[in-house]
Amino acid sequence: MMKESKKQVSSFWGAIIMFWLLVVVVLGTSIPLMLGMAVVALVPGVGELRSRDPWLLLHFLWIFPLFWLSCMVVEAVLKFLFRTRESKIFQEILENLVLWLLLSLLYTIFFRDPLGALMAGLLSRVFLKPFADWLEKHAPKDDDDPSGGGAGEEGASE
Repeated sequence: MMKESKKQVSSFWGAIIMFWLLVVVVLGTSIPLMLGMAVVALVPGVGELRSRDPWLLLHFLWIFPLFWLSCMVVEAVLKFLFRTRESKIFQEILENLVLWLLLSLLYTIFFRDPLGALMAGLLSRVFLKPFADWLEKHAPKDDDDPSGGGAGEEGASE
């Protein structure tokens, strides 16, 4: 008898491909953030960039994941602090304010003037909101069972 189960071993080229797919996904999801930065960079005086080096866009490889992680942490902390239904609006306002200031702080890498970073952070949050809503609408439901064994489980218990 031959053993059918083989361990999945990733090859060198598979690891290279997965790495570049991860880079492309992070840069692709960073487009709303880049768009906010680009719009403010066009404003004379306020949007003065520190450098016009295109390699600075690689900062989005760590800015977007850090911002995504901070969104999860800030949302969880504020939900814990404001549990009542009456404070839901205050929680949302505080969450948006904290995330805007955090994103603006991350944008100080690009802008000489803090006002440019604040404006870019605000615009990026505005551009990111419809994108995040679209992603949430098209995400798979949590209650979906990927194994599809819902009907089989009922028959097994009888």
